[in-house]
Amino acid sequence: MQTFNQLRTLTGRIIRQNLTNADTIITVIAMPVFMLLFFVYVMGGNIATTGAGGAQAYLRYALPGFLLLTMAMGSAYTSMRINLDRTSGFLDRLHSLPIARWVILGSHVLASVTFMLMAEALVFLVGVLIGYRADVTLSSALLFVGLSVLFGLGITLLAIPFSLKADNYASAGGFSYVLLMLLFVSSALMPTTGMAKPVQMFADHQPMTPIVNTARGLLNQAVAVSQHTEWLAVGWLVGAIVVCGFLSYRVYVRMFLTR
Repeated sequence: MQTFNQLRTLTGRIIRQNLTNADTIITVIAMPVFMLLFFVYVMGGNIATTGAGGAQAYLRYALPGFLLLTMAMGSAYTSMRINLDRTSGFLDRLHSLPIARWVILGSHVLASVTFMLMAEALVFLVGVLIGYRADVTLSSALLFVGLSVLFGLGITLLAIPFSLKADNYASAGGFSYVLLMLLFVSSALMPTTGMAKPVQMFADHQPMTPIVNTARGLLNQAVAVSQHTEWLAVGWLVGAIVVCGFLSYRVYVRMFLTR
């Protein structure tokens, strides 16, 4: 019970910091909402998607990609928050207290995934307000939430080694640009069929495309997604969690537990 209370306290502290930081709110919530509205109402009618054209057709196609994009943007602030705790000496102070060691980093992971899901839910709500209608069953809705949790956990664990190794707060979130690039050069915001051939080959075979396609199929039963794509998405996410989790643990142990 004491360990649970420690986890709850530290996690609550990080979430409160995120919710009271204007820069975090603007970048992680306001910016994805602006991008969604811009792409739908300014560019949506000019981007060819499957089915009927127009802004609403584009919204039905692109919203799942924007939801994952929102979570990816949140990963930068996870890295920055951990780096700030390290460079300010807060992590060292926690290690001097009788706190379970896994709770210290675990609270950042839990807070990160929770905040990402909150931001994703708000962007989804904006999508609904401007006309998006999900075609889901209870099972597909739960599977989408599960996919979001895996995605959030994977990119959070990816953020940890960078956040612990970065020299300062400003450089800690640099890795997130790679995540955003992968999402932009995927099927998240537009079909890959209209891309230049070399770009299309990269987009079709990089991790984000099967993940986005699976998310799109879970939110819209009319979109056919093969089992191969679904298993590929889960494989990429589970692989990222295992590999990045191992790297995060190794870096954390070397920096704080072997001194």
